[in-house]
Amino acid sequence: MRQSIIIQATYDYRLVALSVLIAIQASYAALDLAARVTTARKNARIAWLSGGAIAMGTGIWSMHYTGMLAYRLPVPVYYHVPTVILSMMAAICASFIALFVVSRERISALHIVLGSLLIATGIATMHYTGMAAMRLAAMHHYETELVVFSAGIALLVSLAALGLMKLNLMFGTNAAGPGSKLPLAGRQNSDKWLKIVTSLIMGCAIPAMHYVAMAAVTFMPTGQEPDLTNALDISSLANTAIITTTCVVIGSVFLLRRAADGAVSANRRHQSA
Repeated sequence: MRQSIIIQATYDYRLVALSVLIAIQASYAALDLAARVTTARKNARIAWLSGGAIAMGTGIWSMHYTGMLAYRLPVPVYYHVPTVILSMMAAICASFIALFVVSRERISALHIVLGSLLIATGIATMHYTGMAAMRLAAMHHYETELVVFSAGIALLVSLAALGLMKLNLMFGTNAAGPGSKLPLAGRQNSDKWLKIVTSLIMGCAIPAMHYVAMAAVTFMPTGQEPDLTNALDISSLANTAIITTTCVVIGSVFLLRRAADGAVSANRRHQSA
């Protein structure tokens, strides 16, 4: 492959930083929701699992497309909408598996490994399906070694995410129990910082897979106009809509969680009165 025919891509590092922030926000929401899913039962559990998967999956998907917008090519780029939706569904399914695994009462090393494999498959599917949605006057070429490396990172990220989420549940406020010697305010503060540190680790690890996978691809011009059937240009305005949707979804889940906590507290006060 001659270097002279490769289309040179650049990055907008402001959007790269934004993609990492979105991943951190989604990770924090996932940690918060995992605790809610763990304590929920029957229909409520299914509702929190579904809502949490949508919130976390949409956040990961939004991070991906923000990263794609940061990847600048000197040719017009469009995205095939049905394929984009398929990539979002892969991210939501991966998130559902993650929340389902960590919210189990009993979890073994085998659960972690199998869950991580499924999540890694979902994340990799989300990314490469999203790449397949691209429509431009160029053809792509993948470096096999970097593709395998990105899949390995996805697996490591999934293992780390499940492990950190489970540790967060084990040592968080709820796990400490009413008999803990540490005052409730201290336990809540400790729990908050544990979530922040964990979400920072997860939020930086998730984009790592994306940007390694992006390093694996190069584009070469074809001189032919792409098929733009059901395709849209991902402009800054469209990406703003993606980010806004993600924030609204994640924010809505936080508000629902607060409302649920308030209802539980009010019920306890009523019973003690």
